[in-house]
Amino acid sequence: MRVKAILIFVFTAFLLVALTGCDDLPQQQIDEANAALDAAKKAEADKYVPEKYNAAKQALDRAMAVVQEEESSTFSNFDEARNLLAEAKTAAEEAAKAVPAKKEGVKGEAEALLAQIPDAVKTTMDAWRRAPRGKGTREALQQYKAEIEQADAQQAEIKTAVENGDYLAARKDAQTVLKKLQSLQGELKR
Repeated sequence: MRVKAILIFVFTAFLLVALTGCDDLPQQQIDEANAALDAAKKAEADKYVPEKYNAAKQALDRAMAVVQEEESSTFSNFDEARNLLAEAKTAAEEAAKAVPAKKEGVKGEAEALLAQIPDAVKTTMDAWRRAPRGKGTREALQQYKAEIEQADAQQAEIKTAVENGDYLAARKDAQTVLKKLQSLQGELKR
């Protein structure tokens, strides 16, 4: 009888340790961190503040690796995963909050660059008009003129990109056009 009581006590103690040693999967925190990262992506944090977005994504990836590891262990403890999930959620929220200011900055840059294009086109066209004419230059000058006209025409595309809120593409295209015009000016002055 005594042995039976001891076995029941040991079994009960083992069962209590097993039940209290198993932590519940932090599913709500996983969902919240994923939702925050999705919201940051919708806000275009991956484009405008990629370093902040990537930090949030990496924190979430680390948290999910810990979750997987703990799920497969006998006595799971999700405390580290909870901390990483909270870090991921906070980082994603901060990334989303940083987007509007960054977007405005890029918009301002794109608009400023766009405003420079008409003068750059005029200066390049003036250089084209003053370029020396001679044997063998006619075809090259026609090519230069076509490139100047193409740069001039791209202003409308860049303006449309700004109006559509695609500030990164507008800034990049405006930079490309201005560099091309500068290059043409240099070639025409030779």
